[in-house]
Amino acid sequence: MARPFRPLRTQTSATSKASPEVVYDTIADLRAHLEWSGERASSDTFKLLELDAPAGTATVGTTFTSSGAADNSTFHDRSVVIEASRPTRFTIETDPASNASAVSAGRRTSPIGTTRYDVEPDGAGTKIVYTETVERANYTPYWLNALVRPIFRPLVNRADRKQLQNLARLAEERSAG
Repeated sequence: MARPFRPLRTQTSATSKASPEVVYDTIADLRAHLEWSGERASSDTFKLLELDAPAGTATVGTTFTSSGAADNSTFHDRSVVIEASRPTRFTIETDPASNASAVSAGRRTSPIGTTRYDVEPDGAGTKIVYTETVERANYTPYWLNALVRPIFRPLVNRADRKQLQNLARLAEERSAG
């Protein structure tokens, strides 16, 4: 009998000298994710490779697709913005199972989850809190195995923190110029 799936939540944060509005606008510019989570990524094994999103500020209901490097594999996702409350919160739901070609071929797909950015004033700048929740999956990949989770969580938090620091720097650059 298969064990029930247990959700996984990771959370990390970074600070930026940019205002909450500029940080939020940088997050809501989905095409900018390719820069701060792709081009500026510190590791070629954990980065965004492609992103197809409309130009401008994403709002609730905006959909986009992305792919990226994840350790020794590549992910392909379809996502939708489910919350966009400027300048405090931006939430994306990702559903790789909606990748029809993978599902019709009977391939496993990545777990389904949300990524939430909470943007809070912090002195003269902004604190960005990133929460990633894996809510369900059609299989349990090795990194969600109960024995691996304690090792996986800090690795993900460290990688996510590096991406958030890239986001913070990009927001500061946009604020300055």
